[in-house]
Amino acid sequence: MNKENVYIIIPVHNRKDITINCLNNLVENFDMDRYHVIVVDDGSTDGTSEVIRSLYPDVIILMGDGNMWWTGAIAMGMEYAYKQGAEYFIWLNDDCLAAKQAINDLVIFCKENTNTIIGYQGYQSEDYHQIAFGGLRKNRQVFRYFNTPLFELINCPQDKILECDLLGGNLVCLPKTIVDIIGYPKGNLYPHYLGDFIYLTIAQKKGFTIYVSNQHFIVNHCSDRSPLDPEQWLFQKGSPWEIAKLVFIPQSLLSWRAWFAYHLSEYGSLLGILTFIIYYGRQYFIPIILITILRFLPLSMRELISRIKRKITLNQY
Repeated sequence: MNKENVYIIIPVHNRKDITINCLNNLVENFDMDRYHVIVVDDGSTDGTSEVIRSLYPDVIILMGDGNMWWTGAIAMGMEYAYKQGAEYFIWLNDDCLAAKQAINDLVIFCKENTNTIIGYQGYQSEDYHQIAFGGLRKNRQVFRYFNTPLFELINCPQDKILECDLLGGNLVCLPKTIVDIIGYPKGNLYPHYLGDFIYLTIAQKKGFTIYVSNQHFIVNHCSDRSPLDPEQWLFQKGSPWEIAKLVFIPQSLLSWRAWFAYHLSEYGSLLGILTFIIYYGRQYFIPIILITILRFLPLSMRELISRIKRKITLNQY
């Protein structure tokens, strides 16, 4: 069976069971028969590539050294696919399970609409009413950063397609012309965090229109929480300084760089620097400083503060 010139690109790292489940889903949906599948294994040590080779010999495996992260892996997959004559790229995270015909409908939409990027709205596997990813609208009132979010998630109605400003890169279709116009994602500048947002922001500025679809039910399997985002910072064990130390771990340093790159791409040099300082200060530095100070208090005092905060929050609704 001849496959279409569509390449599904799946970046993976040490999540063997999740990756195999994703590939099983592609087989069940007949996407493996219809399209080329690339797994970019960024230095997995859990035998991911070996299992894929034994179960799915038709899958193309590209190997990384463990330092590419999401953006670098996506860029490697896109570059390989482009050289093979790809007409469309599909970004697919391995914790995302698509419905039958979902990927096919993305490709059809892109074929019928030039210079178009489209992705799906997905729901959490633990709560099918909770949106896990999808389309976003930007807050263009940059000087209201102290009381408004940077992005607002769109709740796309069932069976609808809406224009949006950004997409989560979980399941997205892009035409090959995007490479001709803006090149590949810059894994050296923003290796992981915001790699999808920055690339799509540049594409939008170059004339591409972005859409989110809710025409198929897409499931996102919940993954472990990031160490940058503890569930209850106020009650984490260890020294009061443990939370502050998170600012300087490699993942956080990459996050700083990515957010800085995003603000520059969105607002330009001078305004981008200003909005980055305001956003990152409000979102991370000020809360970390306050929580670090509070963590010096006895546990009973912290619990009292937490109860008061919850009561105030509930009274706002």
